[in-house]
Amino acid sequence: MTKRRVYFRADASASIGYGHFVRSLALADMLKDDFDCTFFTQTPTDYQISEMEKVCKYKSLPSNDTKFDVFLDLLKGDEIVVLDNYFFSTDYQRKIKDKRCKLVCIDDMHDKHYVADIVINHVLTDEKLFSVESYTKLALGLEYALLRRPFLQPLYNNKEEGHWFVSFGGTDYDNMTAKFVELLDSSPKVKSITVVVGDSYKYRDSLELFNKIEIRKNLTANEMQREMCRAQYAVLPSSSVCIEAIACGCKIASGYFVDNQREYADLLSSQKYVYPLGNLYNYHDDTFISEIENYSFRIAGNFTAIPDRYIKLFKTL
Repeated sequence: MTKRRVYFRADASASIGYGHFVRSLALADMLKDDFDCTFFTQTPTDYQISEMEKVCKYKSLPSNDTKFDVFLDLLKGDEIVVLDNYFFSTDYQRKIKDKRCKLVCIDDMHDKHYVADIVINHVLTDEKLFSVESYTKLALGLEYALLRRPFLQPLYNNKEEGHWFVSFGGTDYDNMTAKFVELLDSSPKVKSITVVVGDSYKYRDSLELFNKIEIRKNLTANEMQREMCRAQYAVLPSSSVCIEAIACGCKIASGYFVDNQREYADLLSSQKYVYPLGNLYNYHDDTFISEIENYSFRIAGNFTAIPDRYIKLFKTL
């Protein structure tokens, strides 16, 4: 029996970041055994290529604005298209629907109207926040967490006392990494720190000044999971990496430094999944290091059912 084709469309770069790419590829990995998956992304780096080759076929698109029409021209009308980025407007969604494709949108901001058949937001749970068509299905909350395969069955039994994990994405323009590493490095409560950076991080020299850190770069999903599972605590932005750390049983201090993270930060802290740091630009003291020890964290449920949940959802299209 011929498998339905699913085209994943997400980009990554120093300006865009890597979150859209990583979580869309995680979804492709969940679906690849039941669907014919292809990933489309602009001028992928060696790191992106190595990650995509583990999951599915891929095709490179131009890095200029012609990428939008180039992708549309590839559609035959029988595909399921998955879009993940802020620049996919309602008008662009309609162009895909006009091709008679089924459409899935991964949403962070709920800042536009969606004509998609499915909208995914793996943190927010309030359906009233979303402007959608009457036929649109909403896949909301952590039961639809876009986790990479290693994080679906994490190990909790190898935590190292006083060990912290810090990661602010592949770019981290404002060097939040060094800001929080400095706070951790000076605390006697902190014994060791794993810092994960990406290939667009430009401040590595600033990290070499600290004594307790081990710097890791461009980790695979398996490597990232191993590092998170040995960490007792973590400092992270409220993004997909935070969901991965929740799955690994870390006690997390988290906040936001871009607009699309603010709602996630508020929701995760209100539900006690993370210790709240608020606006990370404005946070300058080390009280979280001692207070996090006795914070009453909510424990997340079992994530192992997520792939089957997505397979069933996509088979409805």
